[in-house]
Amino acid sequence: MKILDGHSHMLQTTAPVDKLKKKVSEIEDFDMNRLMARLDDLGVSHFQTMAQDMTRIRGSWLGSNELAADIQASAPERIISFAGAEPLDERGHVNTRQLKEIEMMVVEKGLNGLLLTPPYGHYYSNDKRVYPFYEKAVELDIPIYFHHSHMFGPPENCPLKYAQIWRLDDVVIDFPDLRFNAEHMGYPWTEELLAIMSRSPNVFTDIAMFIQPYKGLFNRKGRPLVLARNLAMARDYGVLDRVFYGSDYVGESIEEYINLVQRETAYIMEGLNNDMKALGYKPLTDEEMEGLLSENVKKLLKTIT
Repeated sequence: MKILDGHSHMLQTTAPVDKLKKKVSEIEDFDMNRLMARLDDLGVSHFQTMAQDMTRIRGSWLGSNELAADIQASAPERIISFAGAEPLDERGHVNTRQLKEIEMMVVEKGLNGLLLTPPYGHYYSNDKRVYPFYEKAVELDIPIYFHHSHMFGPPENCPLKYAQIWRLDDVVIDFPDLRFNAEHMGYPWTEELLAIMSRSPNVFTDIAMFIQPYKGLFNRKGRPLVLARNLAMARDYGVLDRVFYGSDYVGESIEEYINLVQRETAYIMEGLNNDMKALGYKPLTDEEMEGLLSENVKKLLKTIT
């Protein structure tokens, strides 16, 4: 069964703006051919990666848009890169500089989408000041990934009020043609997200961070059980065909990335249905499993046949 990692920050690491890497060749001891060979070993056909603007809370970026473009150019048949942006500037106005940069990155560099993180940027996704970025995404026919879920770290860095899922309902209503992914199943507002998805066919979600425990949020067994429950709920809402796998890997280590994806996808293929049955839910069919691992995200990205 083929695997498509629909949510990662592969080869992206945090650094101050003036020290960001812009070329794959700047990554020490990295071999793109070795990465492609290891992906083949694991059955991974493609992976998505993206930069993230974190200057508001950390004064740094997670990777860079230039690096995202160079990563994709290194293996365009296997890698799908997104740009990152902070839609409001330091004065709280539309960040026109980054809006122009996003258009350039898509039109000239071939990037395939945009990442926005309202809790980190301290803005609401239904704030009309952010709408020019949605208008541009519709114009360019690219999807947006929203981090609209619980954030780890000091609460002042990422107030949960900016992550509330119901705010995306306004975005759906005002931009019916905008394709977007609400990352991490909108945790902890998963059922609200599924309700939005049930009447909004352009809204998707990923299961990133629901298999591996993170900083004690769930124990090793508990977090996959939450995933099993959420997938059963997604089926009940009729939206399971818009839920997809993502590793959310951050870093530059090929083996670390491969090991993470191998552990997570092995659980999906070999352990998930056992947990679903243990909770009293119908297990995933082969078709549903294939959708989760690779096929569903293709409808969002529109760049892979």
